[in-house]
Amino acid sequence: MRHDTNPQQLLIARSLLCVAFTVAAASGVVCARPSATRTAGVDTVFAEGFESGTLAAWQDGVDVTRHRIVADPSGAQSGTHYLEVTYPSGTDGGWITHFLSPGYDSLYVSFYVRFPSSWQGGSKLLALYGSRTDNQWSGFGQAGRCPTGTDFFAAMLVAEAKGDPGPTRFYTYYPAMAREPDGVTCWGRFGDGTERYVPPLTLTRGEWHHIEFWVRLNTPGQTDGSQAFWLDGVQRGSWAGLSLRTSAILRLNSAQLNFSVSGGVPKTQELDFDNLMVTTARPRP
Repeated sequence: MRHDTNPQQLLIARSLLCVAFTVAAASGVVCARPSATRTAGVDTVFAEGFESGTLAAWQDGVDVTRHRIVADPSGAQSGTHYLEVTYPSGTDGGWITHFLSPGYDSLYVSFYVRFPSSWQGGSKLLALYGSRTDNQWSGFGQAGRCPTGTDFFAAMLVAEAKGDPGPTRFYTYYPAMAREPDGVTCWGRFGDGTERYVPPLTLTRGEWHHIEFWVRLNTPGQTDGSQAFWLDGVQRGSWAGLSLRTSAILRLNSAQLNFSVSGGVPKTQELDFDNLMVTTARPRP
């Protein structure tokens, strides 16, 4: 077997790659071009480790009364800082959004979440919005609306309200989704009967969990889109044969940590996040 790569050169290359990922995660630096960090065809487009102590990389939704960066090495998943989100009683934690214009046809998000031991209820966790390339806001404020294929789509992960928290599920808006009885209202769907969930899907309170979510858009006119999620390294959800759009005018162009709770939480409580990374596909283990 022929080996053209010098072992020392390979070691140096791997070391540089590790440094690049560590610096990105620690500083919250946004890579202006996906080629800023690249390995095996996977591009890193955004990284947020909250180590900067600010939420300057998030362009929408930051609320200083509900979103606080905590400096505590003993409490962080890694590093010294993490995001603490307050859910006031009767409401929720809001959201923070980072735009990725003009967008991508495939995005993978990795992050860590910790539900405190006293947590009650569920929450949305992550949203990848598909807005028009000529209007980055077209995917926002669309709750209850049915997508046409050219206006918006949304691919989310949620922890169901039936539990403390409940099972992790997809929550997706797409053109062929089932309508409510009135025929004109749509709410996000956990699946269409073809999705596959592999229990256990419930996250344990009081400890950090690693969540990964990958969405790949369909070719317009085809049903070759898919999405999948992993909990602590194990694939727990998959949904193939999707059509999220009918035109390439829609792309994945924003990532959002979403803290929405329908009807609000029963008491004031906090939820913690750390070490978010957005890439164009799931890196090889």
